[in-house]
Amino acid sequence: MGVVVFANSRTDSGALPAGAMEVRAKGGNTIPMVFVTTADGAKGIDAIPYATLKNDMRKSVRTLRSTLEETDVLGGEPLAENPETEEPPSADIPKFITWTNTAGKSIQAAASKVQDGKVLFLLPNGKTVWYDISKLSGKSKDNLPGE
Repeated sequence: MGVVVFANSRTDSGALPAGAMEVRAKGGNTIPMVFVTTADGAKGIDAIPYATLKNDMRKSVRTLRSTLEETDVLGGEPLAENPETEEPPSADIPKFITWTNTAGKSIQAAASKVQDGKVLFLLPNGKTVWYDISKLSGKSKDNLPGE
């Protein structure tokens, strides 16, 4: 069985197994995320951002199960000669950017929906929050989907 580590990759990096750091970039620049390593923690297998898990847990589990079925979790090598790895479509990966309001305060978030003068932000911790578009700076309004 592989090792699954749920961690904040910024503050927990010193305590993470070497394999988790190996696949950190695969999980993007989000915190927290889930790292999957070989049984000894030496080799990375996968990294999944928490937001991806929250958006579609079943799909994430299916993808991870498929990856693990094709991987020797003791040695980290693919079991098949030419395993096909499924890259998530770019539309499934949230784009976290800096949003600024008219008072000059900023947050990192991904805009997931615009409706009735509000935007639904997905925060890196997986939480969502509705925010009035009228309170966003002009530059931030330009970054809204469909705007």
